[in-house]
Amino acid sequence: MNPVLRTEALELHHATARGALRAVDGITLEIAKGETLGLVGESGCGKSTLARCIVGIQNPTGGTLSIEGVHPGTSRATRLERARNVQMIFQDPWGALNPRLSVERIITEPLQVAGIGTRAERRAAALAIAQKVGLSPYHLERLPHELSGGQRQRVSIARALVLNPNLLVCDEAVSALDVSVQAQVLNLLLDLQKELGLSYLFISHDLAVVRYIANRIAVMYLGRIVEIGPAEDVWIHRLHPYTQALINAIPDEAARQDDAPILEGDVPSPVNPPSGCPFRTRCPIARTECAESRPELRRVGTHEVACHFADAG
Repeated sequence: MNPVLRTEALELHHATARGALRAVDGITLEIAKGETLGLVGESGCGKSTLARCIVGIQNPTGGTLSIEGVHPGTSRATRLERARNVQMIFQDPWGALNPRLSVERIITEPLQVAGIGTRAERRAAALAIAQKVGLSPYHLERLPHELSGGQRQRVSIARALVLNPNLLVCDEAVSALDVSVQAQVLNLLLDLQKELGLSYLFISHDLAVVRYIANRIAVMYLGRIVEIGPAEDVWIHRLHPYTQALINAIPDEAARQDDAPILEGDVPSPVNPPSGCPFRTRCPIARTECAESRPELRRVGTHEVACHFADAG
């Protein structure tokens, strides 16, 4: 069975006056049907750019991407087909919704663009999916400003689901919500996944949230995956120094390891990354070899990790 999503050495490089900006720099990953892959990393590491490549907002400059085994093109027909299979939920539920449209219009707009159904059929579809995400017929007549933040995000989820996609890309989908509302939306996503067989790429800077919802975790740094593996294994047996530092920065005593490195400094510029390992300028165990050669992902136990000394003990 084909994975819902597969990327192979995916790249998105931008030409700038200072040289090539490597926003996404050779990402290989896949997501199976019904699976959630959590993607974590600091701001500026390329997570959202990768998301935009997957949904077709931006076109990769290298590598390959397939959805359900099909390589999507850039024509209108293929873009509509991709939209039926892949939808995105954005971070800001206020900015993602047209303030002049009713909730019903917002949810039915993808169907209208795709030329699916009559007006009555689209309204029936909007009502059905609204109820599935915990909204009532009353909410369909409201404007976005009349709803709470959690309700607006439920509208975003309903709009994403109305085309019956197989993959949802959730880009910081709960970070703008209060903690109690976050829990409600996360549980809704889990319920929908179980009911509809959905796959998620769940992007977040909050590792505790990712641990709760994801089957596997991928850690991204400067446009590359530096560690990927089963969620609980990555959490407990974190191998890459960057993963160790990220988890150790969580304000939760239970998550901390006394000997884990403290993350210092800023992410280097993707226009002028360090030679060798991109993390070496912030890494407490960096050695000469780290400056001379870039580590590639390799299997260490249940993980894949891009570090020369991840298993040095």
